[in-house]
Amino acid sequence: MLIIKLKPKKETPIFKGHPWLFSGAIDAAQGAPEKEGACRVLDSRGHFVCQGMYNPLSQIAIRVLTLGKEPINKEFFELRIKKAIKLRNDVIGKDTTCCRLINAEGDNIPGLIVDMYGDVIVIQFICPGIERFKEDLVDIFHELYPNAYIHERSDIRFRNTEGLRPLSGPLYGELAQGDLIVKEMGLSFVVDVLTGDGTGFYLNNRTNRFKIRSMAKDKAVLDLFSYTGAFSLHALAGGAKSVVSVDSSSPAQAMLKKNMALNQAAPFIWRHAKDDVARFLSNDKTKYDLIICDPPNMAKDQDDYTKINSLAIDRLSQGGKLITTAISGPQFTPMDLLKVINRSARRASRSARIIEPLYQAPDFPLNPSHPQGIDIFGYIVYVD
Repeated sequence: MLIIKLKPKKETPIFKGHPWLFSGAIDAAQGAPEKEGACRVLDSRGHFVCQGMYNPLSQIAIRVLTLGKEPINKEFFELRIKKAIKLRNDVIGKDTTCCRLINAEGDNIPGLIVDMYGDVIVIQFICPGIERFKEDLVDIFHELYPNAYIHERSDIRFRNTEGLRPLSGPLYGELAQGDLIVKEMGLSFVVDVLTGDGTGFYLNNRTNRFKIRSMAKDKAVLDLFSYTGAFSLHALAGGAKSVVSVDSSSPAQAMLKKNMALNQAAPFIWRHAKDDVARFLSNDKTKYDLIICDPPNMAKDQDDYTKINSLAIDRLSQGGKLITTAISGPQFTPMDLLKVINRSARRASRSARIIEPLYQAPDFPLNPSHPQGIDIFGYIVYVD
């Protein structure tokens, strides 16, 4: 095991519960400092701090596993995985067959993402340290779910910053032929675990979709960046009088149509517009009671995000509601989204008031000392 010595006082965040140590905190590495792997961390005086996973190629140099000196082995991970599964059993209803099973630092297993879609388990290994335990982790999930097909989707760009190449492919078993269909709060969805966005479905917005369902009765609803139609279907299930789904992706449009057919959506109250969202909003003159704006990551161009929200606000009827969400990151925080909403409302010459914050679903638990673990956030905005 590598021995990592810290600079003076750099252990303080760990004792306050933070699961990361950045490269600037490292004073020296003993063993094979050019290689990644399990490590024991000492403070500047040589006192034990924690055990973790070291990566000399990453800005996140150490991901903390434990503040104790226990063995880091298959049994260590199995115990934590079982605790994570127990949490899901407590928060996922029987009418839902898909969830995030492991949420990295939120479940005290840094670098590991696991999503479940019925009898299919999709895994992402984000850092070299956790990838070293791949065989043990696949064995654990096979033992816990012996009938499940296990698939890897470690094809995220973030792995490049960890010195890893993208990987995707089967890990155990064979994927059944035909569409993979899951349930979310009683609604049916086709999931593409092989090539779909993320691991195939945006599980993080489940509770926000249910809010839409509870708000949609007799409302004219516009679903922007609709992807495969999850928000749209929940709005229809809530009794919306009309729903328009807008997305520019042909594969997403095809999946959306499948989902509408699965749930027997009435064609006379729902339609899809294959279009760029900004162009659609600029050309469409319809007024809506409820608009959902759930875009891809726009943190690097907040002007675009402001433009989209401003156009959406302009399309709201008096007393309409905008549901706007954002992907979290160091460049975009809940405060930044409030600023976007304010600028958007002013640009549209409308009055906006926040009536409710939005968060990620409960199967995306968050370590309270690790704000970097926030996945998504948003607001329900009342517009005069």
